[in-house]
Amino acid sequence: MSTEHLLGDIGAVLTAFIASEDHPRREAEAHLQRLAIEQPAEVLLVLAQVGALGVGGFQLDHRLLALILLKRMAFKPLDGLFLNPQSQHPAAPFDVIRETTRGRIETVICAGIKDEMDVRMRKGLGACAANWAHECAIRQRPLLPLPPVLLELTASPHPFHRFTPFQLLDLAPTLLFDSVRDPIPAEQLAQMLQAGLNDPSVDVRVEAMKAVRSVLIEGVTGSERSEIGANLVLHSFETLRNLPPPLASHALIPLVDLASTHPGLFMTSLNPILSSLLPLLAPPVQETNLPAFQFSPYPPHNMTFDEWEDISNPATEIILSLVELRPTHMSEWENGRAVKEMIGLLLARQVVTFGNDSQDWLETNDLDEEAEEYPVLAEESLSRLSMALGGDLLLPTLSLQVQALLQQEDWRCRFAAIAGISSVAEGCLDELQAGLREVLAMLSSAAKDPHPRVRYEFLQCLGQMSADLEGALQENFADDVLQISLALLDDPIMRVRSHSAASLTNFFQEASPRHFEKYLEPIVRGLLNLYQSQVLYAQDQALATLATVATAAEKMFTPFYRDIMDLCFMILSNPAITDVAQRKLQGRAMECGTLLGIAVGKNMFGTDAVKLSQLMITIQNQIVDADDPRSGYLMDAWSNVCQSLGASFEPFLQYVVPNLLETASYKPSDSLDGTGEEQEDDTGGAHTYEIDQKIMAFESLTTYAFQMRGKFAPWLAPCMQLSLNELSCSFSEDVREAAAFLVPGLLQVAKDSQVWADAPYNFIQVFQQLVNVIVKTNDIGYTALLDSSYKSFTDSLHVISAPFPAELTTQLLKSGHAVLHTIAQTRADREAQEPYMDESDKEIYLEEQNEEEACLTQFRKALEMVIKVGDSNAGTEQGALANGLREELQGAIDMVREVKKRGMKGDGEKRFG
Repeated sequence: MSTEHLLGDIGAVLTAFIASEDHPRREAEAHLQRLAIEQPAEVLLVLAQVGALGVGGFQLDHRLLALILLKRMAFKPLDGLFLNPQSQHPAAPFDVIRETTRGRIETVICAGIKDEMDVRMRKGLGACAANWAHECAIRQRPLLPLPPVLLELTASPHPFHRFTPFQLLDLAPTLLFDSVRDPIPAEQLAQMLQAGLNDPSVDVRVEAMKAVRSVLIEGVTGSERSEIGANLVLHSFETLRNLPPPLASHALIPLVDLASTHPGLFMTSLNPILSSLLPLLAPPVQETNLPAFQFSPYPPHNMTFDEWEDISNPATEIILSLVELRPTHMSEWENGRAVKEMIGLLLARQVVTFGNDSQDWLETNDLDEEAEEYPVLAEESLSRLSMALGGDLLLPTLSLQVQALLQQEDWRCRFAAIAGISSVAEGCLDELQAGLREVLAMLSSAAKDPHPRVRYEFLQCLGQMSADLEGALQENFADDVLQISLALLDDPIMRVRSHSAASLTNFFQEASPRHFEKYLEPIVRGLLNLYQSQVLYAQDQALATLATVATAAEKMFTPFYRDIMDLCFMILSNPAITDVAQRKLQGRAMECGTLLGIAVGKNMFGTDAVKLSQLMITIQNQIVDADDPRSGYLMDAWSNVCQSLGASFEPFLQYVVPNLLETASYKPSDSLDGTGEEQEDDTGGAHTYEIDQKIMAFESLTTYAFQMRGKFAPWLAPCMQLSLNELSCSFSEDVREAAAFLVPGLLQVAKDSQVWADAPYNFIQVFQQLVNVIVKTNDIGYTALLDSSYKSFTDSLHVISAPFPAELTTQLLKSGHAVLHTIAQTRADREAQEPYMDESDKEIYLEEQNEEEACLTQFRKALEMVIKVGDSNAGTEQGALANGLREELQGAIDMVREVKKRGMKGDGEKRFG
């Protein structure tokens, strides 16, 4: 087969692709596709010849592009190319060309891999060959010529040749099993990988580490992994010690993947592994102004901060993964040495991530942007340690470090000490509750620290403990916390004042009136003074905290109601503002005003509700920007007004429901595909806001349906139609769930209003669609998504409390049996596979099993509800459970119990401490 006649065409295509002009590129792409349809064999062969052998004398970039096009086009179905012209199903060029042509292309690729001397070209060839091998394996067609070349290259005197076998094993880890007649024994494969780990070339060693990762995760069986894995992991760490820092950072990434999937491979060599990793976490002296404090036994590194982060981040992740997945082993290693040293090293990291200059922090007005840039790794790592281990081992060590750091002159040390306590509050819940007095005594000096960032962080810690310690702070130390917060509400630094208000928000969310009654007046006064600062972020926080305080105080808040409601009216009186921060403040005023109404009750709020609603209607009519922050606040605010006014909210429904229906009817464009996955293009994330708003709209409609009941009847029909349609929403599980929860509320509306009294078939139609959705959801394999459908069905039947039609019961049972069979078989398969699963698979499957548990529970409740309404007098008269239906329903319930007994049990390792 001659390909010379195509060289000119392919050369022009390659040149057009490399050029910057868009139009020639599109024309070249269309031309190449036409050629591939007309002459698939010749096009693939010439691309291989140009890329792998340099036929035509093209430049390096052209050759690399030819390999990319070969990899991309060979296995992609093309419209107009068919294996069978009668069926008209698009086929990939690889699948329509002759086997002899495939062999020629593979010979060309293998020749290139064997002889090419340019390093860039070799990497391109390796990627192309790995993809070719992978696609051949999918088609159960071994790529026999490649493995001998791969094995031959391992003995080449050229390092760039020895690099390629490990690149291929990284990209196609089953290559030496799928593409050979006699698979290589695991021990021989391990010897090959170890040779790569010991290679004189550092580039080859790093690539061999990547190959070790891929082979152990995807390329061997569970028993083979147990045979060779631990030794390969140990050799990888021995290799790591001798790599220069820039390459060490790349070599650590494969070990991160292994630690999170197969932590057991690390356990037999913890001493050399942890002895290699822990020193990498010691921060550098360059660019950090590292204080003289002894955070750990390890000396600081002499590298730039960025270089250190590239190494420290993956090293930290490896240790954290091992702690989370093997907590007992890690906490017992050398009497907790790894955990104790990690605490000091993470505190050191927290210190060096901040510069000494706090002027930008003091002057910023954009707290959202600052929050996005805040260095969270140290705090998140401490939190993960605490969640995995508890406080028995962690808290005493942390407390010793905190006590010492609080005495340091460098404010960053004192900041890091307090941040450390904040970070472990949730994970060390029991221990912190028991020792809370000592912890507060240890930290209390920070309330008067000379540095504002330390005072700020102390407030952060109080807020965190208020939220995480299940009310222990409020119950036992309310006086202390509120006195400190009140004092810092008058701090000279605005950031501190605002954060004191934020801390109070957390406190009041878990507080009872007896905790704060005597402080209520000074707190409200302090928050109003904060609002008068005219600093927008402080005003926003003041309103948010006032709303939370009012919610907790309820009727006790009555003396302050008038002043704060009038403040909200003033803020809302200018609906035409354009500044985003000012709009957000108006949203906060809507939130505050409506929560005030709930707190003091309908009698006091009633008159103001009309005025507040009129202001909200005016603002609602002014909104034209899709991303106006007031939109979300409006939805919640209207719900709050409804909750406060109850049935008296009816006149306002006409202003609220039409907008909600419009928002809930939103349909994304085609950039979301039919599976709910966002396509990988520039518009992939463009719909997140709109979908969130759609879900919020459904939730608001549900609130109104249940709250207003019969008075919601004018909107019953459009809401019911919309909710039933969205039960099959293809792009969002959350939308499906929100729609499912609206249905029972709407049935309550129909029942109370009697609008369907003369048309009972409407009820049957709703249940028919609910059953249809359950059947469809099961048919497409969304077993885990049936939970909300069954719950909607059960709640709906409970609302109606009428016998369920026998024919629909039969459909429900038929679908249910299919669900039970699917889950039972899935669980039996998991039980058989569990001994061979890696950690990440176990985690995924256990999560799926939890979802199945919820589905089974809701299915059982649905069946029990059918029996309950069938046993009613009306059900008995209609024979709703006759003809064996009762027995079938009970049999399905019994089957649910049996299926629940099956499944994975986990690895049995419990949370330490």
